[in-house]
Amino acid sequence: MSALMRNSSVLLLAFGLAACQPPEPPVLAPAAKATTQPAQQAAANEDVDPLARTPIDDPPAAEAEGDDEGPAVVSVALDHAGEVLIGQHLNDLKALGPWTAQGAVEALGGSCEYYDGTALPAGVSMMTDEDRVVRFDLGLDPDSGAPAEQPGPFGLRVGMTRAQAVARFPKPPVSSPHAYDGEQGEYLTWQDPGSALGIRVELFEGRVLQMYWGTSEAIELIEGCA
Repeated sequence: MSALMRNSSVLLLAFGLAACQPPEPPVLAPAAKATTQPAQQAAANEDVDPLARTPIDDPPAAEAEGDDEGPAVVSVALDHAGEVLIGQHLNDLKALGPWTAQGAVEALGGSCEYYDGTALPAGVSMMTDEDRVVRFDLGLDPDSGAPAEQPGPFGLRVGMTRAQAVARFPKPPVSSPHAYDGEQGEYLTWQDPGSALGIRVELFEGRVLQMYWGTSEAIELIEGCA
């Protein structure tokens, strides 16, 4: 038998044996590492409103963790902004640093007030009613007029287009005309079905101008404390 015929016989035998063997299982790629943020822990104080004990996690942020070139942002969700929780009493927040009232009580009376403080993410202010936190606001920088780098819940950002904002909501928000300019302005409101918390995004000429999140009643207030 010639060398060519021997080699051909060996190849045919190898192919025949391979055809009788069961196929190898496919090699699966390793599962992607989960990137969801841990739920915000409710304060241990017994006076905290029950709403503060039902944290709501955001979807993973669009920015990659550890990206030194990206803006420094702080965790926010419908129930918190940084270390401050919806339902907390103002007295419980004194340990987080000084708080500056914006003067709503003096100007308008009543029990509603706005506060700024270093414990909040940059650009975020909080609304209190009867000294309890009920809402957080995020909008344009009051000095420069530029959109804040800090995102809101679900990765919503000031300056986004309407289409970009709608895509961020867990489910489609409810649209309603703006109270003062129904032709160019619009509200997008989303109520969390599992709690008494929600978020409202205010748009003008198709872009996000500001947003506020917290209790369902507080986000319905058109001019904040007014």
